Amino acid sequence: MTLASATADSPGEHLQLAAFTAAAAVLLIWVGRRQRRTGRGVIASDETIRTPDRLIPPSLPTRGHRTAGCALIVLGAIFALPAVFNTVAAIHGLVG
Repeated sequence: MTLASATADSPGEHLQLAAFTAAAAVLLIWVGRRQRRTGRGVIASDETIRTPDRLIPPSLPTRGHRTAGCALIVLGAIFALPAVFNTVAAIHGLVG
């Protein structure tokens, strides 16, 4: 976080870093909430799959997937902090 802020020289670079980290935070929080709510993996389908000879039920919800969802939410919140700091640094660079 400090390294990313230290390498940005202009307010535009600070805003680019803020946008990137905010997008990453939103993605991680969205995936984490979905995984925590369903208890299934991110790619796992919630519907029964039809094959030529039988029906395949969806995977069962697991505690591990819900725990991983909570971890992704925390990681997304950690990514949100540099976005805030870079936005403040850009405003500070523009104002004074």
